[in-house]
Amino acid sequence: MAQKVLFIVKEIGGAEPIGALYVAGCLAQAGHDCRFVGTRGNDVEREVRRYRPDVIAFGATTGLHRYYLGLAAHLKKLHPKCVTLMGGPHATFYPEVVQTPGVDVVCRGEGEDAAVELCDALDRGEDHRFIGDLWVKHDGKVYRNAARGLRRDLDDIPFPPRELLYAYDATLRDRPLKSFTTNRGCPFPCSYCFNPALVDHYGASWKKVRIRSPENVVGEIQKVRAAGPLHVVGFRESIFVYATKWLREFGELYRREVGLPYYCHLRADMMTEEMVELLAWSGCHTVNVGIETADERLSNEVLDRHCRMDKLKDGIRMLKRAGIVVFADNILGIPSGTLEDDLRTLELNIELDVDYAASTLCTPYPGTGISRYAIEHGYFDGNFDAIEPSYYTESPLTFRSEREKRAIENLHKLFAITAAFPAMLPLTKKLIRLPPNDWFYAAFRAWYVVQHMTDVMPRRPNRAQAMEALASVFGIYGGRDPNVRPMPAPEDLPFVDPMTATVVSLGRKARAGAGAEHASVRTPDDASGMEEIAHAGP
Repeated sequence: MAQKVLFIVKEIGGAEPIGALYVAGCLAQAGHDCRFVGTRGNDVEREVRRYRPDVIAFGATTGLHRYYLGLAAHLKKLHPKCVTLMGGPHATFYPEVVQTPGVDVVCRGEGEDAAVELCDALDRGEDHRFIGDLWVKHDGKVYRNAARGLRRDLDDIPFPPRELLYAYDATLRDRPLKSFTTNRGCPFPCSYCFNPALVDHYGASWKKVRIRSPENVVGEIQKVRAAGPLHVVGFRESIFVYATKWLREFGELYRREVGLPYYCHLRADMMTEEMVELLAWSGCHTVNVGIETADERLSNEVLDRHCRMDKLKDGIRMLKRAGIVVFADNILGIPSGTLEDDLRTLELNIELDVDYAASTLCTPYPGTGISRYAIEHGYFDGNFDAIEPSYYTESPLTFRSEREKRAIENLHKLFAITAAFPAMLPLTKKLIRLPPNDWFYAAFRAWYVVQHMTDVMPRRPNRAQAMEALASVFGIYGGRDPNVRPMPAPEDLPFVDPMTATVVSLGRKARAGAGAEHASVRTPDDASGMEEIAHAGP
């Protein structure tokens, strides 16, 4: 016997759900059967009737959680014997979501071992209430289990079984850009990121970065390349390289066995001349670095970046001199910041001549340091259910005035294109005073698509992929989604501490405040465990 596990992914045609695939790989290794389905243009209820899974699994970021919770409640009513398992950032850092009808179990953090232990217990008919990293709803109570130890040897984890994606949609095999991760963990405390909250969950061990061997990473890339087209390799961890020794060993193997351009995330202030030379030599085409803000107070006191601006600038200039494309992240609308601060951030991107000046609107995801700061200083009311699925649309924060909020949201849409054409800056300062409109958003999308396909991560899309990208500029995506259901209200369930068998009832008011103690994401495009980051684009 084995458990049948159905993974549901809302935008399966976007960035590959690497975290969920890692979980599926470990489940398959343990003898369980896994399938993936998308939702757009697909009736998930029909897929469930056809496959008859024992477990329905999904991962959600904050914002997208409403969609998945509505769908889970609907499927649970129709198939009450299925166990629904929610992972990803929202469940990891706001595990109280298990009180929502339709959710049986939430997984916090890395999901591979917890998911295997859960499915093994279900398969044997054993008690599954006391599994590390899981919060389990059973007989009207919630069992809150502590964190389990982290896997130190990432080479021991099976490669993500992408063939499960291709079995659902064969065209996904033809995507020219595919994603990989080389490490987990991060030592930095940035307040807008998920990593500090994982330190709260796992302890200091999360700060000790676990790194795959170059042989293991290259072996996975070779396997993926043998299975279908691969033009660009995307490395999606928080920081790609910490040590020159690893980078040199990786580069020698990668150049010889792969030889494709790659994209990665870095901290520019960590760069040395030797690191930059090794990156360029090994095939690095594009780096994604965080500028975030030009204001040092906002950078170090509010965002908690621990970053020297002079070293950040020097790092970006070194990367540019080496011929590496610089994709810069920026955050607009930071609590206690102003429109003038954000305009100075734009001017810094222009000064550094970054190749693509990306920007997001500051979003107080539950549990991040920035959410605590925003709540404590009156910039956010703590209603995490009001957060949009994307940080590219509008800000949930309170500003000095509605006029400033509108101007910052408009600046976000025009930020990248103005950085590319600095002569636009005087015009942009006038345009941002207009009401928000679809033209600004279309310009934002269009420039994003053009830059990503031609400069940031250049690849050769086929005709269907090119048409899909063009349609996305106007907010048109392939197939409607028939699976949208209302999110049910959470119940008020007592919590059980498995270590002491003590029952504790938080109550609805206390539970709402508890959301500020957990975190969702500002993440790279994907991370670990049950995490689903499925951005096809903004």
